[in-house]
Amino acid sequence: MDLELQHRLVRQAIDIAVSKAIEDMKSNSKRSIRNLIDLGLMFSTSSEQTEFFIAAQKMLATPRNPYYQLVSKMLAEVDNDTVKKVGLNLGYSSLIHGAGKLKKWQTDLGVPIPWLLVFDSESDALPIGQLERCVREGMDLGIYSYIVCPHGAADIAVSCDIARQFDECLFLIKTRPGLIDGAAAASIEGVHNAAVSVQVSGEGFQRAESLDAFRLLKERRCLYGFHVYYDDENAHQVATPAYIRSAIELGNRFGAYIAGHGVSDACGEAVFSFVRRARSGCGQSLIAFELNRDVKFISAKILSGRAYLPFYLAGKAFEEYKKAKGSLANALIGLFQSAQFHAFSQALS
Repeated sequence: MDLELQHRLVRQAIDIAVSKAIEDMKSNSKRSIRNLIDLGLMFSTSSEQTEFFIAAQKMLATPRNPYYQLVSKMLAEVDNDTVKKVGLNLGYSSLIHGAGKLKKWQTDLGVPIPWLLVFDSESDALPIGQLERCVREGMDLGIYSYIVCPHGAADIAVSCDIARQFDECLFLIKTRPGLIDGAAAASIEGVHNAAVSVQVSGEGFQRAESLDAFRLLKERRCLYGFHVYYDDENAHQVATPAYIRSAIELGNRFGAYIAGHGVSDACGEAVFSFVRRARSGCGQSLIAFELNRDVKFISAKILSGRAYLPFYLAGKAFEEYKKAKGSLANALIGLFQSAQFHAFSQALS
């Protein structure tokens, strides 16, 4: 059978199963969630993926695990089509189907290819033409997860336009709270393969612009969370159960901790230990993660130990991409092959 046809059939089967599970969760959430994990185990294509789903089964068996409550609240307060599409695009398109394509390309070319691309133009506007071409080429390689970093209000609409064109990809819109107004929230509402991460401060969640952003996103039933930059000075404030509880009260479903410049290894490890406890079987109903360490962990699991950070397509890389795309069959491969872009494989900042 043609591999692309096989992919379509598998994705359709999973889509139907997830839709049924979501409907069943309204009457028996625990059983339906366990069935979804069993489904993931059935479609696992590597020992690493199998190991992940077995670990998930064990976590769900913990009597006090918070994930039944997280899923129940999410289905009640977030558009169910968004919950399904985001989960399908991350869990299947990116970490199973995409990972298989990435491994093949890496074997054929001998070039490490990241599973996650970050678009940050470091300018006042995202170049939509380049983004469309990059995502299309990225999908050919097996890249189905993208972070888009808007710099102005117009970039929110651009990000949504890109996401609508690539239904099988996951897009995380990483933004400042001031860019989330009524129009932005309305744009995001209709994009079911996108989630939003709103930047918050080390002091907490009570700044007016943050409260407004979370309120608007909640009213539109969007899937959203927060990200916070931590350092040796504020880690004791942000890496606490109370901080997580404040996020949950405002409707956040996930929280990303991002190491600031100059963070000590000891501080980074302490925050990583905290987020692992926070999302453990005895944690809270929010998925917390330390961005760089968890991305490296996922890379190691889905790409058989070849762990590296996301590739940052920014600044000069956009210019080099425009030059390369006219002469290379796949301009992204040219960028990955070029050692001069190693600086983009660094901590998200």
